[in-house]
Amino acid sequence: MQETKIQYILERLHKELHRFIDTVGDIPYVALPSEKPEIICFSGKIKELTGYDVNEVLADREHWENMIHPYDRGQVFVAFARCKNEGTPFNIEYRIVHKDGSMRFVSDKGEPVFNNKGEITQIEGLITPIGQGSETENIPLSEITKVTKVGNVNLSVF
Repeated sequence: MQETKIQYILERLHKELHRFIDTVGDIPYVALPSEKPEIICFSGKIKELTGYDVNEVLADREHWENMIHPYDRGQVFVAFARCKNEGTPFNIEYRIVHKDGSMRFVSDKGEPVFNNKGEITQIEGLITPIGQGSETENIPLSEITKVTKVGNVNLSVF
């Protein structure tokens, strides 16, 4: 009887946690420590960003990589490689190609997770949608982002 009650409580907590995660605007993920983003766990909110169901994205580890705009893949791969090899957290912006072909701009913050031996076991991250556009699909993101200085503050403008 006690095991049944504990199982019931754990199932409820699991459902509540997923419900909570799906109400926030950000998309948490877990990735393998790899040179490229090998996402193994995504929030269900990924469908709003990409047009693909979470199971479609997770069925093929290269699916996420292929959704990253070709001009932006290099910087994403460098960020994941540094995180894996040096334990360096990252905070990058790049474009995702939506299922309908439109562009989505995202901010991706990731950091390594270490085991008790100091080895990186996974990368945990948070993707924040920051906009969309179509006129910029054939332009490298580095050329789209312009930095302007207002007083002592740098502003990134798309």
